[in-house]
Amino acid sequence: MSDVQAEAKQLLALSGMEALRMMIAGGHPLSIVAAFVAGPLKPFRPGIPSGAFSAMAEAWIRKPRVVDFEHLRDDITHWTGWWKNRVARTLLNFFLVCIGTIAGEYIAGFHIIRSLI
Repeated sequence: MSDVQAEAKQLLALSGMEALRMMIAGGHPLSIVAAFVAGPLKPFRPGIPSGAFSAMAEAWIRKPRVVDFEHLRDDITHWTGWWKNRVARTLLNFFLVCIGTIAGEYIAGFHIIRSLI
């Protein structure tokens, strides 16, 4: 396998994990695309978390309302409240995409180590 194919696999693993987590969080399709595109750019912007771009897109599309902030404390105590409340959903998207980035980086790291051996 050539180096270009190995790098493409690594980028696809990283981006795919982020997009998958965004789908699990019930993100808008534009937020899923933002997570997929921002994934490979993480090494070039270490100070910005990977979930920031998709969470900003989600907050831009599904603008939080005042009532969401008022009910945030009650909604996060229930499993379904994380998907019902717009503020909690944005936080959920941020957390899950960051976890997806970590998983994708480990998968890509294993591919790199395997190609060196």
